[in-house]
Amino acid sequence: MKFLEIIMPPVVVYLVICFIGLLIPAGSPEGSGYNTVGWTLLVVQVYAVPGFLIALMVSLFANRKKKIAG
Repeated sequence: MKFLEIIMPPVVVYLVICFIGLLIPAGSPEGSGYNTVGWTLLVVQVYAVPGFLIALMVSLFANRKKKIAG
């Protein structure tokens, strides 16, 4: 249960970033073949992984503060 309290907010942040990234076209306007779901998800990882790591650090820090306070 403790593990899920720590990991769920970063996972939600990761999924939200991936969903937003799917709505934004990643390919060029000429249609060079890069505007596919797979390519878009690959490009979105550049933003989703750091977002996940930052959210994980914030979640760990907030959970540590909660543990110390009470």
